[in-house]
Amino acid sequence: MIFDELTIHTTTAGSEIVSGVLFGEGISCFSIDDPQDLADLLENQYVPVDYVEDGLLRTDGDVLVRVYLAQNEQGQIQKEGIVAGIEKLKAENEDWMGSLEIEYSTSDEKDWENNWKQYFHPLPIGERFLVVPSWEKAEDENRVVIEIDPASSFGTGRHETTYLCLEALEKLNPQDKNILDMGCGSGILGIGAGLLGAKHIDAVDIDMVATRIAEENAEKNNVEKITDVYCGNVLTDGDFWNKFANNKYEIILANIVADIISDMLPLFDSCLTAEGRLVCSGIISPRKEFVLEALARNGFAVEELKEKNDWVAIICKKN
Repeated sequence: MIFDELTIHTTTAGSEIVSGVLFGEGISCFSIDDPQDLADLLENQYVPVDYVEDGLLRTDGDVLVRVYLAQNEQGQIQKEGIVAGIEKLKAENEDWMGSLEIEYSTSDEKDWENNWKQYFHPLPIGERFLVVPSWEKAEDENRVVIEIDPASSFGTGRHETTYLCLEALEKLNPQDKNILDMGCGSGILGIGAGLLGAKHIDAVDIDMVATRIAEENAEKNNVEKITDVYCGNVLTDGDFWNKFANNKYEIILANIVADIISDMLPLFDSCLTAEGRLVCSGIISPRKEFVLEALARNGFAVEELKEKNDWVAIICKKN
């Protein structure tokens, strides 16, 4: 299906009024791209953020309200109503609402679904893994194939942190071991452990979409019978913390961000076996020393540190 895309230029305050125009046309699904939101996030650290892609940091101050309308009778009526509503706002000449200019373009639903596939092909990692999207054929029969489709959760193997974690996992040999995948995203690390013979995997994420996708991927890779997927936040839910603190794992995989890793180290100390290994990743190079200090403070000794394109993975054990 072809959609009309309307992008309305406004301000933070004006976006509320523009949203009212859209609601008036029966439209509740639209996006608001406000550069100030990201600036506030980075300044105040509402959630832990260690790295932001340069392309997300827009220098212009416009707030962009974007809506997609089906190219049918209903969509045309809504489009005419939106244009009329915006023109009425412009006539009121309220400078605080910005230019209220409308950009027009079209989008094809098939493009959304399929265009990104050109960027994903089989990816060898380490000595044993081959990460393959479902529409590609795995031609290397000597590697362990992880079938992962890019979706709305983190973990396709193409990011340096996931790559480094899979390399570390291969080195640690998860055969017959219990694994904790904390911050599992797509489930790729736990699945990799399962395909290398892990005894059991507990995969945890705070995002319900991620846990659903992790379950689907575990089933797709035939490791669902040894994988339990949990949704929750161990840092805010004491019972959820204790659920894992009372278990014992030979390998813990924590591909998250520096601050969260630091906060979770007491939990990892509780549930990692005496001879077990903790793999910390998701760490941007400038936060490396912060994590190393936190590990030492919590009684962990670094066994190996690997870096790839300014990202860091650390394998450590209990002192």
